Amino acid sequence: MVKFLALAVVAVSAVAQTEIVNGTEVPIGKYPYVTGLRRTETGSSGCGASLVAPKILITAAHCSSSAWATFASIGSHYLNGTKDGERIKIVKRTVHPKYNKATRFDYDIAVFELETASSFPPSSSTGTKTSSPPRASCPDVPIYSNAACQKALSAYSYNITASMICAGGGFKDTCQGDSGGPLTVTRNGVEYLAGVTSWGIGCANPGLPGVYARISEARDFIEPFLPKPAC
Repeated sequence: MVKFLALAVVAVSAVAQTEIVNGTEVPIGKYPYVTGLRRTETGSSGCGASLVAPKILITAAHCSSSAWATFASIGSHYLNGTKDGERIKIVKRTVHPKYNKATRFDYDIAVFELETASSFPPSSSTGTKTSSPPRASCPDVPIYSNAACQKALSAYSYNITASMICAGGGFKDTCQGDSGGPLTVTRNGVEYLAGVTSWGIGCANPGLPGVYARISEARDFIEPFLPKPAC
């Protein structure tokens, strides 16, 4: 099973994704590692991220532009405010060295480092649909091969590269505001982070999948930031 989980806002077309479309609201506390990136502690999240170590987040490289993301809201069920979860200051942002916005978000992955460790358990992955207040949601979505994805997007002059993975394309999708949030794959009951929400053509358009940064292609970039396993 493949699913996306995130934090949302409003839909736009042919830009970085951000609002989950036709997702199911998840129970409070089910995905505590889901993170919202905020300009202020109480403000609305403009991008998503995943807590993968106590002081480490994985998000989209395009979410690091202009360093607007100052705080990480971790473990919260809501898009803004301080009702639950915790807010921790972001102290360092490292973008993948091969990130190239000019080639439509190739290697669209970044690592954000936190000032203090989160008390929530890190995990491999997590989403939201706007409501009052916005809450977390997660649709199950189909995965496309890169060849099938390239064919589906052939009417648009975008190149699907090895650093990308495609999913969705049938009334369930990420959208404007979900950028940086995780795409997960469940195997034997364990969720693994497979992708980071990057871009798409509109939102949940039939036959047009969303595009994610492929985690397996960025492993060498990510691993130096993670704690070394105990021997």
